[in-house]
Amino acid sequence: MTAEFRPPEATNLSKDSVFRIAENVAKQVAYKPDCDLHPLIEELGGDVHLKDFWSEGSRESGSLEVRARNDFSIFVPVDTSELRDRFTIAHELGHYVLHYLWQIQVKKKPEFRLRASRYGSDRAEWEANWFASAFLMPSSEFKTLAAKHSTGHISRHFKVSRQAVEIRAKTLCVDVES
Repeated sequence: MTAEFRPPEATNLSKDSVFRIAENVAKQVAYKPDCDLHPLIEELGGDVHLKDFWSEGSRESGSLEVRARNDFSIFVPVDTSELRDRFTIAHELGHYVLHYLWQIQVKKKPEFRLRASRYGSDRAEWEANWFASAFLMPSSEFKTLAAKHSTGHISRHFKVSRQAVEIRAKTLCVDVES
């Protein structure tokens, strides 16, 4: 019998710790704002699939399934924009790093299967959002751009939504021109 999928378990790390982990992971995988995230995910052993979450018969609401280390799938909705998809992929990568790899490598838990639901607003979801924002928009580069450019320019540079830029600015206590 195959082991059941477990939901993500929060690390309870501070927001700043999650930011540091995300930026470190981005450096390790040589992420740059102009990178296509799909090949990066593939290099880590994952794959990205489009999914119609609204269709009849779509019982699963999972956006991430981790079957084992270096064996995971990320599902993005068929009806969202490229900018939204980039954040979703980075968010699910955050679940993989924080709520799977962290658990087995740092907390020394035995390997398990993980499924992150598309719906939720618990601490694990916050952590994955923190990870995504820091992964996609590293603090030093963000602050440099924020000192000279508008939200729109920063959004285009990092290939994220304006809302993601505004939230990142707020968490970094940086003023950005609209």
